[in-house]
Amino acid sequence: MPPQIVFGPGKIAELENIIVRFGSHPLLVLGNRSFLETDHYLTVQKILAKLNIRLQTVHIGSEPSPEMIDTIVANPSYAEIDLVIAIGGGSTLDGGKAISAMLAEGGKITRFLEGVGTKTPSGRKIPFIAIPTTSGTGSEATSNAVISSIGQEGFKSSLRHDNFIPNLALVDPTLTLSCPNKLTVACSMDCFTQLVEGYLSTNSSTLTDALALDGIRAIHRSIRLVCADGNNLPARTDLSYAALLSGIVLASSGLGTVHGFASAIGGYFAVPHGVVCGTLMAPTNALTLKSLRAKAANHLALGKYTKLGKIFSEQKNKNDTWYQDNFIEMLERLAGELDIPKLSDFGVTSNDIEKIVNKTANKFNPTQLTKEDLASILRSRIS
Repeated sequence: MPPQIVFGPGKIAELENIIVRFGSHPLLVLGNRSFLETDHYLTVQKILAKLNIRLQTVHIGSEPSPEMIDTIVANPSYAEIDLVIAIGGGSTLDGGKAISAMLAEGGKITRFLEGVGTKTPSGRKIPFIAIPTTSGTGSEATSNAVISSIGQEGFKSSLRHDNFIPNLALVDPTLTLSCPNKLTVACSMDCFTQLVEGYLSTNSSTLTDALALDGIRAIHRSIRLVCADGNNLPARTDLSYAALLSGIVLASSGLGTVHGFASAIGGYFAVPHGVVCGTLMAPTNALTLKSLRAKAANHLALGKYTKLGKIFSEQKNKNDTWYQDNFIEMLERLAGELDIPKLSDFGVTSNDIEKIVNKTANKFNPTQLTKEDLASILRSRIS
């Protein structure tokens, strides 16, 4: 977990007191330039002006690439940076996290990426504050930064070290009010997937289960509300809370097959991460449940699927199978209600299935799905 979490509507105002605890020469990492037009950016500017801090800013509005991070870190004007503040979505936070680490480490980031490089990060970093403006990845509470290189030899890989967890996570749900609907939907499904996969993970614990279930209850209360009305602050607060918990959970429990797919697909195609999660969540859980039933009637994960089904149902006194099926049916309905795109909408075809399957991991999935299972999941979301 981050050493400190500041959570609640309006908490962005506390940034003034937070900055002075960490440094006097901050680098501000922002997402797309639309944030510059918000009142929140004016608040940040006023805070920095009051502190007499000279502002240096970079923008990371897409999934950070190795070249993007290397270029920023090599800029000699950042030699005196003693604090990195990232304000934005998951990609922006990941970018800020990577910049914080590589300013201290130096050199090319690919040397330290899991499955790509050959070196282990030392853990050195510039102090880092994470301020999310979306409710999806939970990057404000994780120790890794996802770096992407898209193409035929592409990859999505993590720069990871326990020390890379932000020094402070400032989560102000009012910053998410301006998040566009399609991005809200994708982020919400990413958060939901992380909580469910963390809960079902073979590496879960009593602690992560408790946090995951509370986040899932927040999703149940508010995911439809926030996707229908982005100005609903109580619903936005629920999703910000759920996303924060999802980051804490996944950092300890790991994730499952849906995120295995997302890592593989994201290296080959420019598909938003949350869209991959949203479009594959129902079929992946359906096959996982089927496999669990075939292997062991008393499997621990079956009881967890029962709990999930009960959270999303008003029905009482049904048997376990009914609640398990109800959860899968709810996921299918939700994908339809939220108009989650298919993979084929982004250029993925049946010819791509084999290479995606070969790079897809199910490390912490409650059952190991076969390559045939993985292929059938992909086919279900390709027109």
